[in-house]
Amino acid sequence: MNMAEQAAANAPQIEALVKRLKNDGVQFLQSHVVDTNGGLRSKLSPLKVSVSGDALNAILYCVTYGDGEPIGDTAFPSPLACDENGYPNICALSDPSSLRQHGWQRDTASVISSGYMLDGTPCPMDPRHILTAADARLRALGYEARVALEYEFGIFFADQDLMREGRFSSLKPWGGTLTNYDLVRSGDYQDLVREFMLRLESLGIGVASFVTEYGYGMYEFALTPKPALEAADDAVRAKLHLRELCAERGLVATFMTRFQPPGKHSACGAHHHISLWQGDKPALAAGQGAISAPGRQFLAGMLAHMEETHVFFRPNINSYRRFDRGAWSPQDVSWGYENRMTAIRAITTPNAGACRFEHRLAGADVNPYLTTAAILHAGADGIERALEPAPACAGDPQGCEGVTPLPADLAGSLAAFEASAFCRDSFGPAFHSHYAASRRNEMEAFATWQAQRITEFEWQRYFSC
Repeated sequence: MNMAEQAAANAPQIEALVKRLKNDGVQFLQSHVVDTNGGLRSKLSPLKVSVSGDALNAILYCVTYGDGEPIGDTAFPSPLACDENGYPNICALSDPSSLRQHGWQRDTASVISSGYMLDGTPCPMDPRHILTAADARLRALGYEARVALEYEFGIFFADQDLMREGRFSSLKPWGGTLTNYDLVRSGDYQDLVREFMLRLESLGIGVASFVTEYGYGMYEFALTPKPALEAADDAVRAKLHLRELCAERGLVATFMTRFQPPGKHSACGAHHHISLWQGDKPALAAGQGAISAPGRQFLAGMLAHMEETHVFFRPNINSYRRFDRGAWSPQDVSWGYENRMTAIRAITTPNAGACRFEHRLAGADVNPYLTTAAILHAGADGIERALEPAPACAGDPQGCEGVTPLPADLAGSLAAFEASAFCRDSFGPAFHSHYAASRRNEMEAFATWQAQRITEFEWQRYFSC
């Protein structure tokens, strides 16, 4: 559907929602666009939602992390926005299904928009369009995916001086024990959790649980399952509003994959729970310790394309510091029933409605639209080609039949992605080259930073030569 057609379809709902919001006292609007890294790029304005669309700076799909610190790059080169085309505006259309009033700020609402090119076609770099296309592919086969994400993350006391100096590793963790599932890690822990849940509930986002994790300042929340696009929208909103709540309380949250030295404590994962449905009927269930035929095909597709889509699940330099078999962070293309050591854990209990796959590769730094799209495209391909998975691994996947290693660094994952006809065809050639450029930028940024410094290893090893 082009922009004009989508705008016409959305108009009655938007007009009715804006009228209701004004009657409820809403005066302000947070307008969000999802960038390539999975962050929300936002502006605050008086309440106004255009039914015909708004101008959108195309460079928002080309931005780097944290405004490019610490080397000063703010965007990566892309044909979408570059010197050659003068960094143009394109268009954005608000999604009425995402328009929500904030229960804790009754005068404020927020909406998520998707990008469109000036000719009215969906912007091929917009993560929401990417996921919508993957979801449509699976639905054309007669299945709906329901998705739930769980995030591990760190919370620290905010010290503005340390943060301005870039000394994030010196921040003091909020909560000083290593105990999992602890309600008394700090005196105000339960109060923060309750407020977080209430805020998300007011946006229609369900929190299944919030727990302390193994590691100083480590926590986890799990969201309730939704259709794919809504689940990804929920995930990015949950991260934003947790950061917002922490900032109000003199805290700061991080979703970087590993902030503790490797080998110490946990790293931050973002497990994806995926179930398939046909109407109200679960399509994966086949009894305890068994998966239906289409479920096995979906699983086989995820496994077949795991290496070439790996870059979505571990997209950054820091992502690969989470590799740790001992901490159940998978390093292979593998699966097993109730096996947390494998990349995909098949869960078949306690009932048919709970039957699902837990995709365990992702760290908390991922773009959930792209990871979910990768899962759905791969699973749909497995169904389309009636693939069969390798045998399940009962324990440690090393040495199991059909198990192969995943790329151990960003360069290896990017190479597999760039060589992949499946990724180029599934995600489109424009996005394929755009995303590859974004990952090359990450590697170049790290190499530039590293080249400007003498490491602690060098000082200790060579100073006395």
